[in-house]
Amino acid sequence: MHYRFLMLLAVCLILLADPAYSAQTKMDSKTRADLEAGKIVMSAEKNPKTGVYIPTGQSLIEAPVEDIWRVITDFDGFDEFMPSVVYYKPLGWKEARLIVDCRVKVVLMKMDYTLSYIIDEKNHTTYWFYVKGPIKDAQGFFRVEPYDATRSIVTYTTTLDIGKAMPDFIEQSLGKSTFPSIFKSLKKRVAMLKQKGDIPKPVLPSLEKQI
Repeated sequence: MHYRFLMLLAVCLILLADPAYSAQTKMDSKTRADLEAGKIVMSAEKNPKTGVYIPTGQSLIEAPVEDIWRVITDFDGFDEFMPSVVYYKPLGWKEARLIVDCRVKVVLMKMDYTLSYIIDEKNHTTYWFYVKGPIKDAQGFFRVEPYDATRSIVTYTTTLDIGKAMPDFIEQSLGKSTFPSIFKSLKKRVAMLKQKGDIPKPVLPSLEKQI
């Protein structure tokens, strides 16, 4: 009896320690069914760094975590798949955050602003925060987790507060959901790079490059 109990306990510990198992079991059955059906699951999730609730989308991608992680940390390649992005330019590090200059095009207008990124390699999550530019605030995060043997679950959040710096029609355009196009483009980008071979690890500025 004691032996059976120990065996059962060992199996439970193994399952709970498996990140893929955890990723599936921590969601309800409807969310899991929607993801399995190829849908984007929308909700509001609290940014763990700022405590602000922001729009959140989740989707399954047919690729291992590391492949997707290399795409979402390749800032120089953001213009290849992120809607509205003209360029992302990593400049260097400041207090353990990567400073990135951004340009986005919305309607007929281009906006330049600067973000800072926390890059959490261990949890495959990038957090971004507003630094400066013609907006009031911007924040969000990308997170990649294993789902099963062949798929990963990607969580994307973003919010953009332009304050009074932009005309109303620009604000309305920015406010429209871009989640479907972001996930579609990310899936396409990962698949395209994978067809060419192993996805290369992005080259980021050295930690010694402080600005």
